[in-house]
Amino acid sequence: MSTATQPGWISTNIKNLYRHTNGRYYARVSRGSKKMWKSLGTKLKSVAEKKLDAHISAVRGQQPVEVEVSDGKLTFGKTVELYRLNFRRDAELAEGTKQFREAGVKLVLKTWPGIESTNVRNISVPMVREWALRLRSETKPYVPNNAKTPSRRSKGASPTTFNCALDALRHSLDLAVESGRIFSNPARDKSIKRATPKLRRLQLPTREQFAKIVNAIQTSGCGKCEAAAEMTQFLAYTGARQNEANHVTWQDVDFSTSRITLRITKNGEPRDVPIIPECRTLLEKMRTERGHEGPDFTVLQVKSCNGFLRKAAKEVGAPSISHHDLRHLFATTAMEAGIDVPTISRIMGHRDGGALAMKVYGHLRDEHAQQAMQKVSFSLNS
Repeated sequence: MSTATQPGWISTNIKNLYRHTNGRYYARVSRGSKKMWKSLGTKLKSVAEKKLDAHISAVRGQQPVEVEVSDGKLTFGKTVELYRLNFRRDAELAEGTKQFREAGVKLVLKTWPGIESTNVRNISVPMVREWALRLRSETKPYVPNNAKTPSRRSKGASPTTFNCALDALRHSLDLAVESGRIFSNPARDKSIKRATPKLRRLQLPTREQFAKIVNAIQTSGCGKCEAAAEMTQFLAYTGARQNEANHVTWQDVDFSTSRITLRITKNGEPRDVPIIPECRTLLEKMRTERGHEGPDFTVLQVKSCNGFLRKAAKEVGAPSISHHDLRHLFATTAMEAGIDVPTISRIMGHRDGGALAMKVYGHLRDEHAQQAMQKVSFSLNS
């Protein structure tokens, strides 16, 4: 007999098997202290049971590889090799996360000559500190493809690049600690801190400018202009990340409950987002025009619309925007409509209770509060 769990989910009489209110089955498997959700891609319980067994077997076969040393010497290169093996074979990690970790490993090896053959016992806190200072001050800024100048006129690694490399160093040396070869991780000394990215003040298009951007894309004359305009609106109306939106199929759109289920998410946990009126109009139009498509067809017909966005924004005189800026536009519009920060944060898939949203959009809340306070009056005639 099934019992209700958290809203939207129903547990079954089978361990690790859950059914969403939209009818699809999901597996929830623990890896350490983390609960990992995985869509089983079916609404049939008998099929879900078979897929569940295969999924659990796969997860159990992905346990981290232990450090094995035969000659008594553990080099940093060996720990890196094992670190790479562990995250590459982790099926629960998003491909983008794996690429990010790989980039961090390569940056450490590139900016610290000789570390690959260094015995981990010889890596000290001062050595790590000196490497970190050098990385932050001497690394060449990132130059985008086909660009002649760096994206930022600054010297050294950006906060994101620095943290990427530091995380790779820390995780690799964690394996040395686990093996007993070193007592503590020198890269985790309190004197070596992660960089804090500087949050830029958002420059987003107004509602009028956004409408003009959509129209400019639709009338651009390109073969995929209509699909690009649909993606632009979908991202702005849902607050979904690009990869999350690209995996939405028609079976994930529930018009009866006005919800869209995002199955593939950044943190691996499916979530529902509400269908606002403008999004419903868009989706109903798309569904009518493509009524021949089955439930497994993806809603969006293009994977990216960045090029369209940049060109259209420039054409209408609006700030240059990207996929992620449309996510910001959703949050901004929701906040201006009076939706509280924790609710917006949950819809966007943040798991920090709204802390990040407050950092990014706090000034908008303050501006909204100032406007709302103008309505407060002690006048007896009001």
